[in-house]
Amino acid sequence: MNIFKKHRLFQTLLLVLIIATPSFLFVEEVYANESSEVLKLVNKERAAYSLQPLIMDKELTKVAEIRCEEIKILFSHTRPDGTRGLDISPKANGENLAIGQKTPKEVVSAWMKSPSHRKQILNPNFTIIGISHKKTNTEYKNYWVQLFGKVKTKKVYLEKVSGVKVESKKNQITLKWKKQNPAIATGYEIYTYNSKTKKHKLLTKITKYNTNSLIISGLKSSTTYKYQIRSYKVFNKKVYYGSSSAITAKTK
Repeated sequence: MNIFKKHRLFQTLLLVLIIATPSFLFVEEVYANESSEVLKLVNKERAAYSLQPLIMDKELTKVAEIRCEEIKILFSHTRPDGTRGLDISPKANGENLAIGQKTPKEVVSAWMKSPSHRKQILNPNFTIIGISHKKTNTEYKNYWVQLFGKVKTKKVYLEKVSGVKVESKKNQITLKWKKQNPAIATGYEIYTYNSKTKKHKLLTKITKYNTNSLIISGLKSSTTYKYQIRSYKVFNKKVYYGSSSAITAKTK
C-alpha cells in the first residue's frame, strides 16, 4: 500500500511511504508529546466505532523506537537483519509505518485513508500500543511507527506530569500543571509531605483528566510546603500510576 504526498515527484520507482501488516516493527528516540497526540487521535477514531481506547505500553514503545531507527535504513516490515519486524517482541501483533508526514494529524489521517492501516487502528482485538516518531535531516525528515498488541500487560506507560507552576499567597498555594490527554490519563493524585512522619500523604484525588489545577488553602504564611503529583489510569478495572513530580512552594 503506497501513500504519496502530492508535491513529491519520483523517478522510475515509486517510493512506498506507508506500510502496514499485522507482523512487523521499527524505532529511535521518543517524541513523547507527538506520540501522545498520535494516541489521542487513534483513540478518537476508535471511539467513533465504540472500540475501547488503546493504552500506551512501555515495552512496545521501546521496541517501536528501535523499529523507527531501523526504517531509516530499510523502510520495510522486514528488519535490516532479514527477520520479520514483529519478531522484535512477543507483544507485537501489528505494525503501521510511515515517512514524510510532519504532524500527528497528517500521519493518522494518512493511515486512516489506507484500508490496511485503518484495519490495524480499528482492530477490536488490540488493547495496547507503542508509538515512536523520529525527526532527522534525511530527505523524508519524519519517521513514524505504531506497534499494536493484544497482550494484557501489567504495566501501562504514563507520562510524568509536566509544566508544573506554583502561585503563592499569604495562606494559599495554587498548583497548576499541563493536563494529559484522556487516552493516557484518567486523573491525578496530589500528595503533601508530612515533616513529622517524613512521608507523603494523599491530599486529594482528581478524577477528571482535564482538571489541571488545585487551590490549597488554610496554610501558614511564610512557610515552605512540599508536594508530589502523579497521573493515574484506570484500565481493565486496574489502576496504573505514572512517576511523581516533586513540587516545593512557599506561602507569602
